[in-house]
Amino acid sequence: MIPLIGSICKGPIGISQLPRTWWKAVTRAVDILDSEYPDRSGGLDTWCIDHLELDIDKTYDYLRSELPDYVTFESWVLDQKGGKLHAAKIARFNQIILHRQHIRPQKIAETYADIGFDPDVDTHTSALLLNTLQDWQLFHARDLEGVGVGSIAPLVSSLDVGPMGIMQLARTWQKVLLDAKGLLHDDYPAFGGGLDNSVIDALGLDQEETLEFLRNELPTYMDFERWIQGRVGDINHTKVEEFQSHLVNREHKGPKLADIHQRTGCDLGIANGVLLNHLEDWRYAYDLIIAPHRNS
Repeated sequence: MIPLIGSICKGPIGISQLPRTWWKAVTRAVDILDSEYPDRSGGLDTWCIDHLELDIDKTYDYLRSELPDYVTFESWVLDQKGGKLHAAKIARFNQIILHRQHIRPQKIAETYADIGFDPDVDTHTSALLLNTLQDWQLFHARDLEGVGVGSIAPLVSSLDVGPMGIMQLARTWQKVLLDAKGLLHDDYPAFGGGLDNSVIDALGLDQEETLEFLRNELPTYMDFERWIQGRVGDINHTKVEEFQSHLVNREHKGPKLADIHQRTGCDLGIANGVLLNHLEDWRYAYDLIIAPHRNS
């Protein structure tokens, strides 16, 4: 399967790429990771572990032999570091993730070909954007028919964005497509209010028309963005910014908060909705795909 935990995603210790590196390692260990993806690249996977000042061989030996869930993996990382991390090095690495550019013509050509970009028209060079779009395109081409893992927890984050820069939009796209193919895990509503409805409203789209388009056409993500642009024209950026501010700052409370803490085993002091949703998604995916192999 295509690894859909994006490089931008962070866990509680706050370093980008680490959740993606974890997911690639454990899915390769159980022979689920798509064959084109290295689980131990010499690029961001290695750089991430280096910035944490961890031994790379020891880290991968642990991941492959123990198959830990993500919260357990972060606890192991902290144990290796005596409970202390180099905050400045982590901050610098996170900036690398945000601002890194693809500059090699061969890499640009390969990624553009996967995405369907026209090199005579498109000018994007952001590695984060291009790699994210490549993941989504390959997911659409390869994983929508199922990959032998049964129901799927959506791993596109609310923070992941395409060229339009709209948070949540790609996650809503993935959930609806999975549901239309009968692959979405039952605990996830395909379009059940909350952030899904809010992002569609912020863009000024008709919800029923949008849902019908997604379910009937099963578009690629880029085709979905093009469809939106054809419907709304100029985006109301004030409404989008208000929605995105709500998304990144909202906190879970009450039973929802308690349920995620219990399910994931994360620190009880965490209340941020985005972070908790990350941990919940990763735990669902782990329980569905990886955990059965720990006892086999």
